[in-house]
Amino acid sequence: MVRARVPRAPERIGALPDDVLRRIMSQLSSREAVHTCLLARRWRDLWRSVPIINATFEDFEDSAAANDTFEREAMFKKFVTRFLLLRNRVGLDEFRLDYSLACGTEDLNAGSADANLWISHVLRWNARAVKVVNRENRLELDPAVFTSSFLRRLHISSARLVPGFFDQLQTGCPALEYLFLSDCLVMDLEIRSNTVKVLILAEEVEFSCDHDDPGSISAPSAISVSIECDLSVARRPTLKNMSSLEAASVLLSGHVTACDADGIMQFLGGLSHVTSLDFRYKDGKLTMEKNIRWCPTFSNLINLTLNTWCVHANFYALVVFLQNSPSLKKLTLKLDQARVSVISGELEDRSFTCEQLEIVEIICSETNELLPRVTQFLRDSGIGTDQMRITHKN
Repeated sequence: MVRARVPRAPERIGALPDDVLRRIMSQLSSREAVHTCLLARRWRDLWRSVPIINATFEDFEDSAAANDTFEREAMFKKFVTRFLLLRNRVGLDEFRLDYSLACGTEDLNAGSADANLWISHVLRWNARAVKVVNRENRLELDPAVFTSSFLRRLHISSARLVPGFFDQLQTGCPALEYLFLSDCLVMDLEIRSNTVKVLILAEEVEFSCDHDDPGSISAPSAISVSIECDLSVARRPTLKNMSSLEAASVLLSGHVTACDADGIMQFLGGLSHVTSLDFRYKDGKLTMEKNIRWCPTFSNLINLTLNTWCVHANFYALVVFLQNSPSLKKLTLKLDQARVSVISGELEDRSFTCEQLEIVEIICSETNELLPRVTQFLRDSGIGTDQMRITHKN
């Protein structure tokens, strides 16, 4: 019996086109990508044209200088500078910089010079996205380097944004649509952009204390905003000119002395046109005067998400929100066992009408002690069991 010849399988990864290989290599760190040049002659120069650069300080933590932070930083700087100089002059999708400015760096401007030079370099290659993450001292980013008509996404973690930064973004990056800030000191009076559509201010974004104004946020083109405001380290910003906003996620935490009824009213007023709102409040107790108005009318609100704080104090805060959300279709309550944070007060009228409400989703653990009380409140308020959906989480 003659066996049929089985065709020899081609080299799997070697059979892929160069562009596909470069995409695969973009998932590696830049140092790992360079090491692929040892695989075969064909791989020798592929790293020079990868569409995503992943320059990460982690690659040097197990080096010979592992116990010398300044030496590791010097090695990292030398590698990134050399990598960028040897890279082919082709377009770039994204530049990711995971840096660690050494503790004890006294002159942040000088210490940040290399990072600013790298950012300027990649923007000349028309990078469409830049992500800068710093682990130790905040980088001091030079506004002048942010000049590109191609940059669409900017992610910055742990940086000092010096005066003029947002003016430069406005004029120098006219295509910018996505802005993420975390652990940043804002030294401008206002976070401002006429082009950004998605704005995310994560933990510890604070305005400088060098001026009395609490700072403001203006983003007339933004359709989605996420803000985490820790009032123990930062003042509550003023929201203004958010006319295009559709979805907002807000966390207010910290000392309640910095967040009174007028402050909450003003803050929520800037979000009053949204169709979707996730509002979280924690780490404090705030008592409102009887019948004081601290919640605006959310005429367009369809989806509302609240957490445990709203069901304490005889459901005071939940009632207030429902009284001011006439178009609501879905209410989501996230119940946990965290320490009690509550906005409390008295209401002469506790009635509310949500004629368009279709579903109430309750997310909690199976043993959550608040669940029976919450479902009973909903039933007493005219919300049927068939409108409730309970999702258990671990």
